[in-house]
Amino acid sequence: MYNTIEQLYAIYQHHPQVFIDTRKQLQQGIFVAVGEKDAQGVHRGNQFAEKALQSGQAAYAIINDARLKEKHLEDDRYLLVEDGEQALQQLAKHHRKQLSAPIVAIAGSNGKTTTKELLQGVLSTKYKTFATQGNLNNHLGVPLSILSIDKSYELIILEVGANHLGETYFLTDLIRPDYGLVTNCGKDHLGEYGSVANIIKANKELYDVLALQGKKAFVCANDPQLVEMSAAVDTCIFYGRNQEVSATLTHSPFVAFELQLPTEKTTIQSNLFGKFWLDTLLNAAAIGHYFGVAAPAIKQAIEQYMPAALRSQLMEWHNNRVLLDCYNANPSSMTAFLEEIQSGTIERSKVLVLGEMLELGKYSKLEHQSLVDNIDYTTFEAVYFVGASFEEVILPKVDNLRHFATTHQAQLAIEAANYQAQYIFVKGSRGNKLELIFE
Repeated sequence: MYNTIEQLYAIYQHHPQVFIDTRKQLQQGIFVAVGEKDAQGVHRGNQFAEKALQSGQAAYAIINDARLKEKHLEDDRYLLVEDGEQALQQLAKHHRKQLSAPIVAIAGSNGKTTTKELLQGVLSTKYKTFATQGNLNNHLGVPLSILSIDKSYELIILEVGANHLGETYFLTDLIRPDYGLVTNCGKDHLGEYGSVANIIKANKELYDVLALQGKKAFVCANDPQLVEMSAAVDTCIFYGRNQEVSATLTHSPFVAFELQLPTEKTTIQSNLFGKFWLDTLLNAAAIGHYFGVAAPAIKQAIEQYMPAALRSQLMEWHNNRVLLDCYNANPSSMTAFLEEIQSGTIERSKVLVLGEMLELGKYSKLEHQSLVDNIDYTTFEAVYFVGASFEEVILPKVDNLRHFATTHQAQLAIEAANYQAQYIFVKGSRGNKLELIFE
Protein backbone atom coordinates (compact mmCIF):
# COMPACT_ATOMS: atom_id res chain seq x y z
CA MET A 1 0.00 0.00 0.00
CA TYR A 2 2.66 2.49 1.04
CA ASN A 3 5.54 3.52 -1.21
CA THR A 4 9.01 2.55 -0.03
CA ILE A 5 11.99 4.92 0.14
CA GLU A 6 13.62 2.99 -2.68
CA GLN A 7 10.56 3.55 -4.88
CA LEU A 8 10.48 7.26 -4.00
CA TYR A 9 14.19 7.63 -4.68
CA ALA A 10 13.85 6.06 -8.11
CA ILE A 11 11.29 8.77 -8.95
CA TYR A 12 13.46 11.48 -7.35
CA GLN A 13 16.34 10.60 -9.66
CA HIS A 14 14.16 11.66 -12.62
CA HIS A 15 12.61 14.65 -10.79
CA PRO A 16 15.27 15.97 -8.39
CA GLN A 17 13.44 19.14 -7.33
CA VAL A 18 11.70 18.48 -4.01
CA PHE A 19 9.46 21.12 -2.42
CA ILE A 20 6.88 21.55 0.34
CA ASP A 21 5.56 25.00 -0.56
CA THR A 22 3.36 25.44 -3.64
CA ARG A 23 4.31 29.12 -3.78
CA LYS A 24 7.66 28.00 -5.18
CA GLN A 25 8.02 28.53 -8.93
CA LEU A 26 9.00 25.03 -10.01
CA GLN A 27 8.17 22.66 -12.85
CA GLN A 28 7.84 18.89 -12.66
CA GLY A 29 9.29 18.48 -9.18
CA ILE A 30 8.13 16.34 -6.28
CA PHE A 31 5.73 17.91 -3.79
CA VAL A 32 5.81 16.53 -0.24
CA ALA A 33 2.81 17.13 2.00
CA VAL A 34 3.99 18.09 5.49
CA GLY A 35 2.80 20.31 8.34
CA GLU A 36 0.46 19.92 11.27
CA LYS A 37 -1.62 16.75 11.53
CA ASP A 38 -5.35 16.45 12.07
CA ALA A 39 -7.04 13.93 14.35
CA GLN A 40 -6.49 11.20 11.73
CA GLY A 41 -2.78 12.00 11.47
CA VAL A 42 -3.09 13.62 8.03
CA HIS A 43 -0.65 16.43 7.27
CA ARG A 44 -2.17 19.82 6.49
CA GLY A 45 -0.05 19.97 3.33
CA ASN A 46 -2.14 17.25 1.68
CA GLN A 47 -4.74 19.85 0.72
CA PHE A 48 -2.20 21.42 -1.69
CA ALA A 49 -1.23 18.20 -3.50
CA GLU A 50 -3.89 18.48 -6.22
CA LYS A 51 -2.95 22.09 -6.93
CA ALA A 52 0.73 21.18 -7.22
CA LEU A 53 -0.01 18.44 -9.75
CA GLN A 54 -2.61 20.34 -11.76
CA SER A 55 -0.39 23.42 -12.10
CA GLY A 56 2.53 21.38 -13.38
CA GLN A 57 4.73 22.35 -10.45
CA ALA A 58 4.83 18.72 -9.41
CA ALA A 59 5.23 15.58 -11.47
CA TYR A 60 4.47 13.61 -8.31
CA ALA A 61 3.03 14.33 -4.87
CA ILE A 62 4.03 12.45 -1.72
CA ILE A 63 0.95 12.35 0.52
CA ASN A 64 -0.21 10.60 3.69
CA ASP A 65 -3.95 11.02 3.16
CA ALA A 66 -5.48 7.64 2.27
CA ARG A 67 -8.75 9.34 1.30
CA LEU A 68 -6.96 11.53 -1.22
CA LYS A 69 -5.24 8.48 -2.68
CA GLU A 70 -8.60 6.68 -2.86
CA LYS A 71 -10.02 9.64 -4.76
CA HIS A 72 -7.18 9.37 -7.29
CA LEU A 73 -6.70 5.63 -7.17
CA GLU A 74 -5.83 5.33 -10.85
CA ASP A 75 -3.41 8.27 -10.77
CA ASP A 76 0.13 7.02 -10.11
CA ARG A 77 1.33 10.54 -9.40
CA TYR A 78 -0.11 10.38 -5.87
CA LEU A 79 2.48 8.56 -3.77
CA LEU A 80 1.06 7.41 -0.45
CA VAL A 81 3.31 7.17 2.63
CA GLU A 82 2.66 6.82 6.35
CA ASP A 83 4.20 10.18 7.25
CA GLY A 84 5.28 12.96 4.88
CA GLU A 85 7.93 14.49 7.13
CA GLN A 86 9.54 11.14 7.84
CA ALA A 87 9.45 10.26 4.14
CA LEU A 88 11.19 13.55 3.32
CA GLN A 89 13.86 12.90 5.93
CA GLN A 90 14.41 9.28 4.91
CA LEU A 91 14.60 10.27 1.25
CA ALA A 92 17.29 12.80 2.15
CA LYS A 93 19.14 10.23 4.24
CA HIS A 94 19.14 7.83 1.28
CA HIS A 95 20.40 10.56 -1.05
CA ARG A 96 23.14 11.50 1.40
CA LYS A 97 24.62 8.02 0.99
CA GLN A 98 25.09 8.69 -2.71
CA LEU A 99 27.15 11.86 -2.13
CA SER A 100 30.94 11.61 -1.93
CA ALA A 101 31.90 15.27 -1.48
CA PRO A 102 33.09 16.24 2.03
CA ILE A 103 30.34 17.79 4.14
CA VAL A 104 30.92 20.44 6.82
CA ALA A 105 28.05 20.85 9.32
CA ILE A 106 27.75 24.13 11.23
CA ALA A 107 25.87 24.36 14.55
CA GLY A 108 25.96 26.80 17.47
CA SER A 109 24.09 29.64 19.12
CA ASN A 110 25.16 32.71 17.14
CA GLY A 111 26.72 33.42 13.75
CA LYS A 112 25.88 30.17 11.93
CA THR A 113 24.57 31.80 8.77
CA THR A 114 27.38 34.36 8.52
CA THR A 115 29.93 31.59 9.08
CA LYS A 116 28.29 29.55 6.34
CA GLU A 117 28.29 32.43 3.87
CA LEU A 118 31.89 33.44 4.58
CA LEU A 119 33.06 29.85 4.32
CA GLN A 120 31.18 29.34 1.06
CA GLY A 121 32.87 32.44 -0.34
CA VAL A 122 36.32 31.20 0.65
CA LEU A 123 35.89 27.60 -0.51
CA SER A 124 34.22 28.62 -3.77
CA THR A 125 37.50 30.17 -4.91
CA LYS A 126 38.84 26.62 -5.35
CA TYR A 127 35.90 24.19 -5.29
CA LYS A 128 32.35 23.97 -6.56
CA THR A 129 30.72 24.50 -3.17
CA PHE A 130 27.13 23.99 -2.04
CA ALA A 131 25.81 25.81 1.02
CA THR A 132 22.44 25.82 2.75
CA GLN A 133 20.12 28.33 1.07
CA GLY A 134 18.52 30.93 3.32
CA ASN A 135 17.43 29.47 6.64
CA LEU A 136 16.69 25.91 5.51
CA ASN A 137 18.33 24.49 8.63
CA ASN A 138 15.57 22.72 10.58
CA HIS A 139 13.87 19.30 10.45
CA LEU A 140 12.35 20.18 7.06
CA GLY A 141 15.00 22.54 5.72
CA VAL A 142 17.95 20.21 6.19
CA PRO A 143 16.46 17.34 4.17
CA LEU A 144 15.34 19.80 1.47
CA SER A 145 18.90 21.12 1.36
CA ILE A 146 20.39 17.64 1.05
CA LEU A 147 17.96 16.77 -1.74
CA SER A 148 19.02 19.85 -3.72
CA ILE A 149 22.66 18.68 -3.86
CA ASP A 150 23.87 16.89 -6.97
CA LYS A 151 27.07 14.92 -7.45
CA SER A 152 28.84 17.76 -9.24
CA TYR A 153 29.61 19.57 -5.97
CA GLU A 154 33.10 19.19 -4.54
CA LEU A 155 32.40 20.56 -1.05
CA ILE A 156 29.17 20.90 0.92
CA ILE A 157 28.30 23.21 3.84
CA LEU A 158 25.10 22.52 5.78
CA GLU A 159 23.73 24.67 8.58
CA VAL A 160 22.08 23.02 11.58
CA GLY A 161 19.45 25.03 13.47
CA ALA A 162 17.79 23.79 16.65
CA ASN A 163 15.66 24.99 19.55
CA HIS A 164 15.25 21.88 21.70
CA LEU A 165 17.38 19.05 23.02
CA GLY A 166 17.98 16.20 20.60
CA GLU A 167 17.36 18.26 17.45
CA THR A 168 21.01 18.97 16.67
CA TYR A 169 21.80 15.29 17.18
CA PHE A 170 18.96 14.22 14.89
CA LEU A 171 19.90 16.64 12.11
CA THR A 172 23.63 15.95 12.36
CA ASP A 173 22.96 12.23 12.19
CA LEU A 174 20.82 12.86 9.12
CA ILE A 175 23.60 14.87 7.48
CA ARG A 176 26.40 12.47 8.54
CA PRO A 177 29.03 15.20 8.11
CA ASP A 178 32.71 14.55 7.56
CA TYR A 179 33.52 17.68 9.54
CA GLY A 180 31.64 19.72 12.11
CA LEU A 181 31.90 23.20 13.58
CA VAL A 182 30.16 24.73 16.62
CA THR A 183 30.32 28.53 16.41
CA ASN A 184 29.72 29.24 20.12
CA CYS A 185 27.32 28.67 23.00
CA GLY A 186 25.09 31.62 23.90
CA LYS A 187 21.58 32.19 25.19
CA ASP A 188 19.61 31.37 22.04
CA HIS A 189 16.11 29.89 22.39
CA LEU A 190 16.52 30.04 26.14
CA GLY A 191 12.79 29.61 26.71
CA GLU A 192 12.66 26.37 24.72
CA TYR A 193 15.90 24.91 26.06
CA GLY A 194 15.07 25.86 29.65
CA SER A 195 18.62 26.66 30.76
CA VAL A 196 22.08 27.65 29.55
CA ALA A 197 23.28 24.17 30.56
CA ASN A 198 20.82 22.64 28.09
CA ILE A 199 22.02 24.99 25.33
CA ILE A 200 25.57 23.78 25.87
CA LYS A 201 24.36 20.18 25.91
CA ALA A 202 22.42 20.75 22.67
CA ASN A 203 25.39 22.27 20.82
CA LYS A 204 27.60 19.44 22.07
CA GLU A 205 25.31 17.02 20.24
CA LEU A 206 27.16 17.83 17.02
CA TYR A 207 30.42 16.74 18.62
CA ASP A 208 28.68 13.64 19.98
CA VAL A 209 27.73 12.52 16.47
CA LEU A 210 31.22 13.28 15.12
CA ALA A 211 32.76 11.24 17.93
CA LEU A 212 30.37 8.34 17.39
CA GLN A 213 30.95 8.27 13.63
CA GLY A 214 34.71 8.82 13.80
CA LYS A 215 34.63 12.17 11.98
CA LYS A 216 36.54 15.43 12.49
CA ALA A 217 35.80 18.74 14.22
CA PHE A 218 37.01 22.24 13.47
CA VAL A 219 37.53 23.95 16.85
CA CYS A 220 38.39 27.58 17.54
CA ALA A 221 40.81 27.41 20.48
CA ASN A 222 39.97 31.01 21.43
CA ASP A 223 36.88 29.55 23.12
CA PRO A 224 37.88 27.21 25.99
CA GLN A 225 34.30 25.98 26.24
CA LEU A 226 34.41 24.60 22.68
CA VAL A 227 37.77 22.96 23.37
CA GLU A 228 36.28 21.20 26.39
CA MET A 229 33.06 20.22 24.60
CA SER A 230 34.93 18.63 21.70
CA ALA A 231 37.21 16.48 23.87
CA ALA A 232 35.54 13.20 22.85
CA VAL A 233 36.16 13.79 19.13
CA ASP A 234 39.25 11.80 18.08
CA THR A 235 40.44 14.28 15.46
CA CYS A 236 40.09 18.01 16.11
CA ILE A 237 41.57 20.64 13.83
CA PHE A 238 42.41 23.48 16.21
CA TYR A 239 43.14 27.09 15.29
CA GLY A 240 43.28 30.33 17.22
CA ARG A 241 45.09 30.74 20.52
CA ASN A 242 48.54 29.05 20.55
CA GLN A 243 47.88 27.37 17.17
CA GLU A 244 49.69 27.61 13.83
CA VAL A 245 46.65 29.31 12.31
CA SER A 246 45.37 32.30 14.29
CA ALA A 247 44.03 35.83 13.97
CA THR A 248 44.88 39.09 15.73
CA LEU A 249 42.48 42.03 15.71
CA THR A 250 44.09 45.13 14.20
CA HIS A 251 41.12 47.48 13.87
CA SER A 252 37.43 47.84 14.74
CA PRO A 253 34.47 48.46 14.64
CA PHE A 254 34.67 47.13 11.05
CA VAL A 255 36.92 44.21 11.76
CA ALA A 256 40.42 44.15 10.33
CA PHE A 257 42.75 41.39 11.42
CA GLU A 258 46.11 39.81 10.76
CA LEU A 259 45.76 36.18 9.69
CA GLN A 260 48.71 34.04 10.75
CA LEU A 261 49.22 30.92 8.65
CA PRO A 262 52.07 28.41 9.14
CA THR A 263 54.30 30.03 6.51
CA GLU A 264 52.90 33.53 6.01
CA LYS A 265 50.84 36.42 7.36
CA THR A 266 48.21 38.52 5.63
CA THR A 267 46.10 41.47 6.76
CA ILE A 268 42.38 41.31 5.99
CA GLN A 269 39.80 44.11 6.18
CA SER A 270 36.28 42.73 6.54
CA ASN A 271 32.91 44.42 6.19
CA LEU A 272 31.61 42.93 9.44
CA PHE A 273 30.79 45.34 12.24
CA GLY A 274 32.01 44.44 15.72
CA LYS A 275 35.11 42.70 17.05
CA PHE A 276 32.86 39.86 18.26
CA TRP A 277 32.98 38.65 14.62
CA LEU A 278 36.71 37.91 14.80
CA ASP A 279 36.31 34.21 15.62
CA THR A 280 33.70 33.86 12.86
CA LEU A 281 36.14 35.33 10.35
CA LEU A 282 38.87 33.04 11.67
CA ASN A 283 36.58 30.02 11.22
CA ALA A 284 36.24 30.75 7.52
CA ALA A 285 39.93 31.52 7.03
CA ALA A 286 41.19 28.50 8.98
CA ILE A 287 38.85 26.00 7.30
CA GLY A 288 39.69 27.48 3.91
CA HIS A 289 43.39 27.02 4.68
CA TYR A 290 42.75 23.42 5.76
CA PHE A 291 41.18 22.69 2.38
CA GLY A 292 44.11 24.23 0.53
CA VAL A 293 42.78 27.68 -0.34
CA ALA A 294 45.73 30.08 -0.74
CA ALA A 295 46.06 33.12 1.50
CA PRO A 296 45.42 35.69 -1.28
CA ALA A 297 42.17 33.90 -2.20
CA ILE A 298 41.09 33.77 1.46
CA LYS A 299 41.78 37.48 1.79
CA GLN A 300 39.90 38.38 -1.37
CA ALA A 301 36.86 36.27 -0.50
CA ILE A 302 36.52 37.69 3.00
CA GLU A 303 37.06 41.28 1.89
CA GLN A 304 34.44 40.92 -0.84
CA TYR A 305 31.81 39.51 1.53
CA MET A 306 29.07 42.06 2.18
CA PRO A 307 26.67 41.33 5.06
CA ALA A 308 23.06 41.29 3.95
CA ALA A 309 19.67 39.91 4.93
CA LEU A 310 19.52 42.00 8.12
CA ARG A 311 22.74 40.55 9.59
CA SER A 312 25.07 43.52 10.22
CA GLN A 313 23.64 45.03 7.04
CA LEU A 314 24.80 48.60 6.50
CA MET A 315 22.55 50.99 4.60
CA GLU A 316 21.93 54.71 4.04
CA TRP A 317 18.62 56.19 5.16
CA HIS A 318 17.62 59.87 5.09
CA ASN A 319 21.24 61.04 5.39
CA ASN A 320 21.92 58.58 8.21
CA ARG A 321 23.92 55.36 8.32
CA VAL A 322 21.85 52.44 9.59
CA LEU A 323 23.28 49.16 10.82
CA LEU A 324 20.54 46.54 10.66
CA ASP A 325 21.35 43.53 12.81
CA CYS A 326 17.78 42.42 13.35
CA TYR A 327 17.49 38.98 11.83
CA ASN A 328 17.67 37.57 15.33
CA ALA A 329 18.64 38.50 18.87
CA ASN A 330 19.29 36.81 22.19
CA PRO A 331 20.95 37.99 25.41
CA SER A 332 24.43 36.90 24.30
CA SER A 333 24.36 38.60 20.91
CA MET A 334 22.72 41.71 22.40
CA THR A 335 25.49 42.02 25.00
CA ALA A 336 28.24 41.74 22.39
CA PHE A 337 26.44 44.24 20.15
CA LEU A 338 26.10 46.82 22.95
CA GLU A 339 29.69 46.42 24.09
CA GLU A 340 30.90 47.27 20.60
CA ILE A 341 28.78 50.36 20.00
CA GLN A 342 29.42 51.72 23.50
CA SER A 343 33.18 51.17 23.28
CA GLY A 344 33.97 54.68 22.08
CA THR A 345 35.38 53.68 18.68
CA ILE A 346 32.47 55.33 16.86
CA GLU A 347 32.82 59.10 16.67
CA ARG A 348 29.55 59.91 14.93
CA SER A 349 26.45 60.71 17.03
CA LYS A 350 24.41 57.55 17.66
CA VAL A 351 20.80 56.41 17.95
CA LEU A 352 19.94 52.99 19.36
CA VAL A 353 16.83 50.99 18.40
CA LEU A 354 16.34 47.70 20.26
CA GLY A 355 13.50 45.26 19.72
CA GLU A 356 12.43 42.74 22.32
CA MET A 357 14.16 39.37 22.54
CA LEU A 358 11.67 36.58 21.92
CA GLU A 359 11.70 32.88 22.90
CA LEU A 360 13.13 33.55 26.37
CA GLY A 361 10.26 32.01 28.32
CA LYS A 362 10.57 32.45 32.08
CA TYR A 363 13.88 34.29 31.60
CA SER A 364 12.33 37.13 29.58
CA LYS A 365 11.87 39.68 32.37
CA LEU A 366 15.29 39.00 33.88
CA GLU A 367 17.13 39.25 30.57
CA HIS A 368 15.31 42.37 29.39
CA GLN A 369 15.97 44.07 32.72
CA SER A 370 19.64 43.18 32.42
CA LEU A 371 19.69 44.60 28.90
CA VAL A 372 18.06 47.86 29.97
CA ASP A 373 20.41 48.23 32.95
CA ASN A 374 23.58 47.75 30.89
CA ILE A 375 23.01 50.57 28.44
CA ASP A 376 25.01 53.77 28.85
CA TYR A 377 22.30 56.20 27.82
CA THR A 378 24.73 59.15 27.79
CA THR A 379 26.43 57.71 24.68
CA PHE A 380 23.31 58.00 22.52
CA GLU A 381 21.31 60.84 21.03
CA ALA A 382 18.22 58.68 21.60
CA VAL A 383 17.32 55.14 22.64
CA TYR A 384 14.16 53.37 21.44
CA PHE A 385 12.77 50.14 22.89
CA VAL A 386 10.21 48.25 20.82
CA GLY A 387 7.94 45.49 22.08
CA ALA A 388 5.75 44.39 24.96
CA SER A 389 8.60 42.71 26.86
CA PHE A 390 9.98 46.11 27.85
CA GLU A 391 6.71 46.90 29.63
CA GLU A 392 7.59 44.25 32.23
CA VAL A 393 10.83 45.89 33.35
CA ILE A 394 11.84 49.05 35.18
CA LEU A 395 13.03 51.63 32.67
CA PRO A 396 15.45 54.40 33.75
CA LYS A 397 14.10 57.91 33.94
CA VAL A 398 16.22 59.53 31.23
CA ASP A 399 15.10 62.10 28.69
CA ASN A 400 16.46 60.36 25.61
CA LEU A 401 14.62 57.05 26.15
CA ARG A 402 11.32 56.13 24.50
CA HIS A 403 9.37 52.87 24.46
CA PHE A 404 6.80 51.74 21.90
CA ALA A 405 4.65 48.64 21.91
CA THR A 406 4.83 48.19 18.13
CA THR A 407 7.32 48.69 15.33
CA HIS A 408 4.86 50.94 13.49
CA GLN A 409 4.67 53.32 16.45
CA ALA A 410 8.45 53.44 16.63
CA GLN A 411 8.63 54.08 12.89
CA LEU A 412 6.37 57.14 13.17
CA ALA A 413 8.41 58.55 16.05
CA ILE A 414 11.78 58.00 14.38
CA GLU A 415 10.60 59.54 11.11
CA ALA A 416 9.22 62.54 13.02
CA ALA A 417 12.57 63.04 14.77
CA ASN A 418 14.13 63.75 11.36
CA TYR A 419 17.63 62.62 12.33
CA GLN A 420 20.55 63.83 10.23
CA ALA A 421 24.09 62.41 10.05
CA GLN A 422 23.38 59.89 12.80
CA TYR A 423 24.65 56.32 13.10
CA ILE A 424 21.50 54.32 13.87
CA PHE A 425 22.06 50.89 15.40
CA VAL A 426 19.19 48.42 15.16
CA LYS A 427 18.91 45.00 16.79
CA GLY A 428 16.03 42.75 17.84
CA SER A 429 14.35 39.40 17.31
CA ARG A 430 12.91 38.57 13.90
CA GLY A 431 9.34 38.96 15.14
CA ASN A 432 9.84 42.71 15.60
CA LYS A 433 10.53 43.31 11.88
CA LEU A 434 12.50 46.42 12.79
CA GLU A 435 13.69 46.85 9.21
CA LEU A 436 10.21 48.19 8.39
CA ILE A 437 11.14 51.39 10.23
CA PHE A 438 13.67 52.23 7.53
CA GLU A 439 11.75 51.45 4.35
